[in-house]
Amino acid sequence: MPFSLNVHQNLPAPKKPLRKRFPVLIPLIVFLLLIGGYSVLTRSVAPPLIGVIPIEGIILESETIIKKIRELEESTQVKGIILRINSPGGAAAPSQEIFSELLRVRSSKKVYASISSVAASGGYYIAIGAHKIYANPGSLTGSIGVIMQTFNVEKLMNRLGISVETIKSGENKDIGSAFRSMKATERKLLESVIEDTHRQFVTAVQENRAIDPKRIVSLADGRVFTGKQALQHGLIDGLASFRETVEEMKTALGITDPVQLYYPLDKKDAILSMFDLESLFPIRKTFTYTGLFFLGSYFK
Repeated sequence: MPFSLNVHQNLPAPKKPLRKRFPVLIPLIVFLLLIGGYSVLTRSVAPPLIGVIPIEGIILESETIIKKIRELEESTQVKGIILRINSPGGAAAPSQEIFSELLRVRSSKKVYASISSVAASGGYYIAIGAHKIYANPGSLTGSIGVIMQTFNVEKLMNRLGISVETIKSGENKDIGSAFRSMKATERKLLESVIEDTHRQFVTAVQENRAIDPKRIVSLADGRVFTGKQALQHGLIDGLASFRETVEEMKTALGITDPVQLYYPLDKKDAILSMFDLESLFPIRKTFTYTGLFFLGSYFK
């Protein structure tokens, strides 16, 4: 009697075509090619860029601004850099670091400073690192000086019956303490620090502004100037709004076509712009205004 055996063999299933195994692969490749092509096309027809770096508020650190300066420096599309300054000053060292960075960059790119409401003290220190400085007639600038402030709550502490025990490694380790009166020797020491920092500031102005050095010394007593007064003294190069400063740079660069303004953003800027986190922490500003080593007073 005839019979048959049904033997099921585990034969390998035929491979599916690549497009069926990875259905999103081809659309993804097409999308990337389109993006790449668009990028190349827009890069070839994009208008020239002028980079703009806003410097707002009290200057407490320099790295954020320096990173933006270097980003603009490295971009071949960016033809010039404008610092839009609205600052009453800040700590000496970060102001000097930004100033030094501008001196380095301006050898390869045109750098202008545009003063908004105020660019005093540390704000002006940064501005003199630019090729040219422009301000509004009513802007406040100058304040070429250095200030260090502390306070004394010794009498209040005594009235409350509170005393402070200080253990220090050296005689001057608690210099500037708010819990006792300042000694004459300590005041003299701090005055020497202030005078040396002031000399550095004055020297920077003398080396970067076409003014009689002796004249600068007479102007460097901490006073502020309106934009109009600053122009008369040679502390700035012209009276111009931000838009007029952009036009001045276009002329200097020989650009007749429209330009696009580019504002570099770091991660912190992007987050703050999305959530406005600064408005949630007003105490930070209140605290920083009482610091000990600001170059100028705050003008509201």
